[in-house]
Amino acid sequence: MEFYWQVNPKTLHFNTNEKKEILARIQVEVSITNDTGRVIKEDQYIYQTRPCANVQELETMNILELKRYFLTPGVMKMSLKLTDLNDTANHYTAFDTFTVKPTPEGPFYGSTELIDTFYVSDVKSPFRKHGMQYIPMCEPFFDTYKGEIAYYNELYHLERVNKIEFPLIQSVYISKKQSQEPSGSLLKIDTINSADYKYVTGKFDISKLPSGNYYLNIMLGSKNHKAICSSSIFFQRLNKYKNTEEIKAQKVALDTGLEKVTFVDLGKTFLAKFTLIQVTGILKMLLPLTDVTATQTIEAFLKKPDDMYMRYFIYNYFTNIDVKKPEKAWKEYSEKVKEVNRMFSKGGKIGYETERGFMFLRYGAPSEIITAAHEKGALPYEIWQYNTLKDMTGKTVANAVMLFYKTTDSDFDYRLLHTNINGEIHNGGWRNFLFNVNDATGDNASSKAEQYIGNK
Repeated sequence: MEFYWQVNPKTLHFNTNEKKEILARIQVEVSITNDTGRVIKEDQYIYQTRPCANVQELETMNILELKRYFLTPGVMKMSLKLTDLNDTANHYTAFDTFTVKPTPEGPFYGSTELIDTFYVSDVKSPFRKHGMQYIPMCEPFFDTYKGEIAYYNELYHLERVNKIEFPLIQSVYISKKQSQEPSGSLLKIDTINSADYKYVTGKFDISKLPSGNYYLNIMLGSKNHKAICSSSIFFQRLNKYKNTEEIKAQKVALDTGLEKVTFVDLGKTFLAKFTLIQVTGILKMLLPLTDVTATQTIEAFLKKPDDMYMRYFIYNYFTNIDVKKPEKAWKEYSEKVKEVNRMFSKGGKIGYETERGFMFLRYGAPSEIITAAHEKGALPYEIWQYNTLKDMTGKTVANAVMLFYKTTDSDFDYRLLHTNINGEIHNGGWRNFLFNVNDATGDNASSKAEQYIGNK
């Protein structure tokens, strides 16, 4: 467990020592007990502030302490008492109850930490990680003058993810509700290519984020956007500059998306004729169009079906596309699914569940398809080239490419190996998978893959 406390220097009494340095001393008492009252950890020590030469230095002093304790799983009660040793009547006591969960068997994120500031430093301190000093924020509150939100988290047991799930897709975003749709453009997507990835850190510009309650979410998904693990932390924003056009535009973005749910009589909608099995199939068909958060919702339905809410999810999805005629939006999409099934159904696998079918539904038909089924020194592969397309954030991408390949010559279907599209697989080592290094007859440099993809 990691916890930290912070004291406003204006609340302390300072003395001057024999060196004419100004400082204060705080007695710290920490007690942690389990739910039966047994003491698990006790810690007592004296914290001395950094010596200051004058009163002006006190105004910029940051009195912050970080401690780490190893605890076993269970419900814990914690007390923290801080006493000003220059005035023992000046003290503060805090209590908290929390649960230490057992270590998950699969990969997981730790608790997300909001960062006040971070910088490169070799100085040894409790705040140093990976060659940086990460100074935490003790309160999840961002007023008008805090225009950025910075974060840090660690990812554990990534080696337990099956290699076929790589490259993984990590999304970091801000939302009004926990693990729901991103707020406007406050979204970052990264590709994780190996199990060596250990931590995530970064920051967002929130200068245009309106006042309100928010969550900063970190989500990890497979290359097919299957949710693996996540972490969220709550924060509050107070932005007094609420009348600017940028703030108004941001507020509009916050109020759109699937979190606006419409409740109707489902018996009068186009979904009434479908059975639960068919509704389940429709949810699977929507996976190519959803981000990690919506994918997580669909997967929860697939594991534990709820007929009514599954239908509401589908209805609201197509209502967001065409508010007046959601049935028309569904029919148009279902025709695309039928086309994909005709084109890509292979080896008993229906088209929309194949990787080519998935990408076709997500981005549409490519401008050009280049097939190399018998190229010397290479496994069978196929390149899709798009003059332009829109990625999942709505950004237009020029000269986008996708590389599919068969893992063996006898494979029924192609698998996605590499793209240059933000949020999708970006595998810089695609040549190691595609080309046979033991086959001296192949000329990889003149291959179609090198011509069309190269270092994209």
